[in-house]
Amino acid sequence: MATFKPSDFNRKADFGTVESKQNPNNGSIRKAFVKQFSLWYAPKTRTLNQQYQIQGTELDNTKIIVVRHNTAVEGIKVVQIDGVMYDVVQYSPDESNAIIAYDFVTLKRGA
Repeated sequence: MATFKPSDFNRKADFGTVESKQNPNNGSIRKAFVKQFSLWYAPKTRTLNQQYQIQGTELDNTKIIVVRHNTAVEGIKVVQIDGVMYDVVQYSPDESNAIIAYDFVTLKRGA
């Protein structure tokens, strides 16, 4: 079981969806992030061995964030951190009976 200090959760991520919106000036369609909620997260770093193992897979060039267990994260497909949109590649909820549980969310930068 991973253990984290409360001070590790010092960054904020916005969880939401993407909608297509039309620009009123020129009529072009663009994707816009629609925030549903925000959560504090802790970044999770991989070891060199883990990075070598995922090279060439769909998890290459991804990052992992850790949030306190929250069932609302399950249906989310997009996360925005510091103005950058990321697609949720993998969501690993902690389904144990622990008092404090953590969910691991794997993100890949959107195109």
